[in-house]
Amino acid sequence: MKNYIIGIFIIIIGLVSCDDSRNEYLAGSSWATADSRVKLIDTLTLKMSTIMMDSVATSGQSEILVGRTKDNIFGEVKSSSLFEVTPASYSITNKTTAVYDSLVLYLTYNDNYYYGDTLKTFKLSVYPLENRIKLNTDGSLYNTSKFKYSSNEIGNISFLPRPTKTDNYLKINLDNSYGLSLFNLIKTGNVDSQEYFLNFFKGLALVPGSTNEAFLNFGIGDTIDLTDEDITTVMRMYYHAKADNGTDVTKYTLDFNINTTYQYNQIDYDFSNSELQNLTPKNPLNSKSLGNKAYQFSAIGIYTKVEVPYINDILNLYPNVSILDANLNVKPVFGSYDKKYYLPESLNYYLADKTNSILSSFTSSSGEEVTITLSTDNEFQDNSQYTFSLTDYLKTMTANSSSATGRSILLYPTTYKEQKIKRLVIGDSKNTTNKSNIKLYLLGY
Repeated sequence: MKNYIIGIFIIIIGLVSCDDSRNEYLAGSSWATADSRVKLIDTLTLKMSTIMMDSVATSGQSEILVGRTKDNIFGEVKSSSLFEVTPASYSITNKTTAVYDSLVLYLTYNDNYYYGDTLKTFKLSVYPLENRIKLNTDGSLYNTSKFKYSSNEIGNISFLPRPTKTDNYLKINLDNSYGLSLFNLIKTGNVDSQEYFLNFFKGLALVPGSTNEAFLNFGIGDTIDLTDEDITTVMRMYYHAKADNGTDVTKYTLDFNINTTYQYNQIDYDFSNSELQNLTPKNPLNSKSLGNKAYQFSAIGIYTKVEVPYINDILNLYPNVSILDANLNVKPVFGSYDKKYYLPESLNYYLADKTNSILSSFTSSSGEEVTITLSTDNEFQDNSQYTFSLTDYLKTMTANSSSATGRSILLYPTTYKEQKIKRLVIGDSKNTTNKSNIKLYLLGY
């Protein structure tokens, strides 16, 4: 029977037209014709909504996300990064003659990533933490986690971002009095553990300027090999000491490495006067209330929820129905993206339960997570779309299995753990300009 079904599908698929009224089925209506064994249905109702998670885990990713954007679609979103540092050593070389020089915070760009307007000045400020960072009971830190930092800035930098430039990094000179006190603490020889060290230096907060219009991502662990020294994302102390002859000088460095377990991105949002002003984790918004649109924003957990409420109606078409193929075409709303807020190059999709908790990702036959690639002739035209298979999902939903009750698809512009800002606005099945739809091929017999 399997070969029979595939054979019919290949022969007749090109003959089936959604413009032919004999092959058109409106889900939820009381009529359907069954002239053809292979039927194309592209009028199934899609139910879309915009949902928001309570919080998103942002620790342990080795990614420092900093920046801010503000517009009338998503409102204001701002990300700061907070972290502990750990001395590579609890001692100073030649401490009897050692002299402090400077303290610097280096940041290396991650994956050439940026989002927003990088042609405008970007400002970052550094503040010392006043409270120690404490993990949640599950060992994670979230975008909503809050720890107090000082109002006294100890360093800043204003620059034009160049994240795609080879071997590019930032160098932020930190306050000399702060650096000297840190040097003197290590020099005493009393510091012998991280626990002791944290009593005096609890960590740093990296905060974007209030007028920034972009997000940047810096990696922890990647190294840039330069002629004079290797640069990585680290706080580095420079000092020197005189030799016994009293004239020769030797230069030294001491690195304070970022503890990735105690590093996280604190991401704040304000949807006031935006299209999402009524969205909260407890108040999802259906696409009709948003002008037949649905939204996604990574790193703060805004997903598009997709349901096919009338899928079981196709079982009434024939005594026996088999789903051959089903694809969902998701179309970005023209005008919601531009060169600054570019379309995600791919989407991820997940299977969720009735509480919107992610159950699993969709995987290939080899077990790899499947992503949905953007298809377009020109990114800035209105024919862009993402197409992905719903065949297995719809087969499960029509199998009358109790385990499938309440399950839906969640769309997201990154993996749900990734610390990069991406956003997307899509049209639902009733959007007048960018209509998303399902193309379903079935065999009735």
